[in-house]
Amino acid sequence: MADQYNADEIALANEFDAIRRNYGKPGVVEHYLKAHKLLWPEDGQHRWLVLGLTRICENKVTCFLGAASTNKTYIFTVHALINFWVFPHTSLAILSTTDIISLERKVWGRLKKMFNRGRERFPWLEGFVLDSKRQITPDNINGKNEVARTLDHGIGTVACVSGGRFVGMGKFQGSKPPNSPGKNDGIMVHYGDEAAVMESSFLDAYANWMVNDGFKGVMGGNPTDISDPLCTAAEPKGGWDSFVDTGKTQEWTSRWYDAHVVAFDGRDTPNNDEPKNRYPYLITQKFIDLMASTHGVDSWQYFQQAIGKPSKNMVSNRVITIGLCEKHKAFDYVAWKGTSRTKIYALDPAYGGGDRCVGGECEYGEDKDGNQIFAVGSPEIIPIRLNDSLDAESQIATFIFNQHKRLNISPENIFYDSFGRGTLGAAFAKLFGFNCPVPVDSGARPTDRPVRFDLFVDEKNGMKRLKMCNEHYSKFVTEMWYSTREAIESNQVRNLPMNVAQEGQLRLFKTVMGNKIEVESKDDMKERVKKSPDLYDWFAVALEGARRLGFKIERIGREVASSKQEEDWFDKEAKEWHDAIHAGLLTH
Repeated sequence: MADQYNADEIALANEFDAIRRNYGKPGVVEHYLKAHKLLWPEDGQHRWLVLGLTRICENKVTCFLGAASTNKTYIFTVHALINFWVFPHTSLAILSTTDIISLERKVWGRLKKMFNRGRERFPWLEGFVLDSKRQITPDNINGKNEVARTLDHGIGTVACVSGGRFVGMGKFQGSKPPNSPGKNDGIMVHYGDEAAVMESSFLDAYANWMVNDGFKGVMGGNPTDISDPLCTAAEPKGGWDSFVDTGKTQEWTSRWYDAHVVAFDGRDTPNNDEPKNRYPYLITQKFIDLMASTHGVDSWQYFQQAIGKPSKNMVSNRVITIGLCEKHKAFDYVAWKGTSRTKIYALDPAYGGGDRCVGGECEYGEDKDGNQIFAVGSPEIIPIRLNDSLDAESQIATFIFNQHKRLNISPENIFYDSFGRGTLGAAFAKLFGFNCPVPVDSGARPTDRPVRFDLFVDEKNGMKRLKMCNEHYSKFVTEMWYSTREAIESNQVRNLPMNVAQEGQLRLFKTVMGNKIEVESKDDMKERVKKSPDLYDWFAVALEGARRLGFKIERIGREVASSKQEEDWFDKEAKEWHDAIHAGLLTH
């Protein structure tokens, strides 16, 4: 037994030496796999482990999408520990997850267990566990404290959520590969667990890290939505619109730093290979069938937990996608004709509770080709101070009044969502007087305006007429949101900020009774993605304001229909607004 153990020690030392000499070169993964088999022989090596380790070794950035129990965290841990033992003084591994509880139960807990198991077989392996700091370092300190222990190498962990707030990677953002004195031999790897449920700013740390030759990035999780950080990093070159699910484990190159993406599909579990169910820690067909019977095969729960890829509905049944915006030039800058343009200001008010109060300026006019274009401005978060002497409504009204003066935008061109905000109108009246910002009731019924000025329906008498919004949409909030898509697809939107578009693609839609379109409720969306699309709500209010002032949605290249009915609608809308203002006036 002693001879066998000594043979294993020699074999492991040889594999470590081979990794040290061939790090970053083709084929080095074979030495990682041999080292894994020596360190943790009881764990087995299924094809997902082999694939995952191979792709980490081959690529600078690797993204793992996957169903539940697809060994994503385990693969991270194997690579991190082997790197630590091979390069104890010239490597830094950063393992991040959501909160402290997840850190203890998953990342840090698993790391300690596997570290201990490796040390039990090979006691000579380096490392001191600092449980209070949740780090492993190769440095010891002597009894006289004559030698300082540094923590810029080894393995460190970070919880990105603290006290219910996302604090991100700030603790490690300035970290660099720990080079030997006078050399450039250091390596650094970030392993991001549960990346799908991070804030979008989670990805920002990579801008600093990617410039280092010795850096690698690995992240993984269960996709929740194509706009979550994991799916943002894993988005195919052609956009999620181009993605085709094969029903098997898939790989592709993403548009984010050319990351290599591996999607571990639960339906393709190694537990379905012969002999079956060899790996009790991996997803099983029984679990997949249970998710299907409980939630249905079209549910987001089934795709998130049982498949591990974005569903077709995640891509096709949403109001917009980034790919749609790119295709129709919504992110491009507009070249104006030089004639006068109409400026508007929009407000999506909020008084707290997690939602943001958003305002901002937009404008529309003719581009150099004579097409009517809506240019989106930059949204601004309006601060609401709880300890202010003014209540929330008065703070918002004061902010908007100051913007009205600064930007020289008349109150008739300022629009705000008034649904559930009845007292905000009174706050505006105190500052603006008779001429107040215009309320937009997102809880109202859809209007009898044209959906587009080139979308027709056939009448029984053989004539055609424009299709009205109350025939096309189930609710006015759907009309507001989906009209933004109609404008984008008509090539009429420019300067759209990326953060606005990323929030816009959060919201799904469906077809309901009467073949009408309906966006999912705000509550359902928040439960699904844990976010509120306040920036896109603002954009929807802004476009609604522009439509009320005369902006017409039409496919560029087609002629706008002309009829008395269209003219009558604008006259009717103006009269209703005028009557509503007069009805709300105070009399002395």
